[in-house]
Amino acid sequence: MKIVFVVMRFGKDGLATNILELTRGLINKGHELHIITSGFKSIATSDTTFFEELKSEFNTLGVHLHYFTEPSGNPLKKILASVTSLSIISGLLIKLNADVIHCHSPNLTFIPWLLRKKFISTVHADTIRPNARYKHPTLLIAVSQGSQEFTESVMHSPPEHIRMVYHGISDRFANSIPDDELKKLKIKHAIPTDKLIIGFVGRISEMKGTDILVEAIGSHLSQTIKENIHIVLVGDYLTKSKVKWLDDMLHEKHLEEKVTIVSFQDPKPFYQLFDVFVLPSRSDTFGLVAVEAMMSGCCTIRADSNGAYDQIDDGINGMIFPMEDASALGQKLTQVLSDEKLRNSLAIKGKEKALSNFTNHQMIKNTLTVYEELIHM
Repeated sequence: MKIVFVVMRFGKDGLATNILELTRGLINKGHELHIITSGFKSIATSDTTFFEELKSEFNTLGVHLHYFTEPSGNPLKKILASVTSLSIISGLLIKLNADVIHCHSPNLTFIPWLLRKKFISTVHADTIRPNARYKHPTLLIAVSQGSQEFTESVMHSPPEHIRMVYHGISDRFANSIPDDELKKLKIKHAIPTDKLIIGFVGRISEMKGTDILVEAIGSHLSQTIKENIHIVLVGDYLTKSKVKWLDDMLHEKHLEEKVTIVSFQDPKPFYQLFDVFVLPSRSDTFGLVAVEAMMSGCCTIRADSNGAYDQIDDGINGMIFPMEDASALGQKLTQVLSDEKLRNSLAIKGKEKALSNFTNHQMIKNTLTVYEELIHM
């Protein structure tokens, strides 16, 4: 079938990862993929490696990329750019005449709606609110129980139109990396080789809970534990102002020498390097990085934002703490950092859960089921 993805922009985030994995799986199944987008947007960094690699991967897969200009500038320029973009996107949707239109950006759903075309949308974020540009899709994909509840209660989505499809990831995350390569990675980034590593992957921002992690470690771990740990943040600052924001917090908690920040890149080797992975996010629809960590065999602790209870059975294959509660996170960290047997058990069972429930194979199969349903409506 011919499939069109409509995506406002690609950033260094789970959306880009999910779309790439979905694209790869669909093309490997023999489907034709087109992506309509404004492009690849870097935030607070000049490093464009991630976007170059993403675009290269799309080209290698044979994806047809179609571009429009995202509106920006003063109000008049935004209006003119919006009209132009609307014309371009509408024209492409008419010309391509795809079997399936899958809109990954909620504020662009009004375009296939205006064209009176059937379309699918996925709930990728729980920060959107009802507005004139959002129109209910023919079928809506929720990626967790929490995201389904959000669309029903906040976006007022008709329950009968919602389908559940968990995000999936490549089983490459389950493949072990040799210890000597991990040691080289630590040396490359000046990460201590004699400490327990607490890891985080994501944007450095309040939304992702970076401050909660710092507070938990700085204020709720014993001095003995703090002397034996190091923190690795794999991600970019949301904005340049977040550099001082984080620096000030680390200084206040006397953690400056205990933190290594690595610009966002393929996180796979880092998950295996971490002894404990933490996702303290205040906002998620699924929390893809938590599943990546679990499949990598890393003991995973996450906030109870959307996706948590789909992924983790608390105390069995990972741990969950109440969102915003740095003290509770500190207690969970103390448990796993002080008990290697517990840490390893959670890691092993977490990997089993991820491989059983959150693979690309399952995501592609379930997504295609929704596509087939749309076609026959």
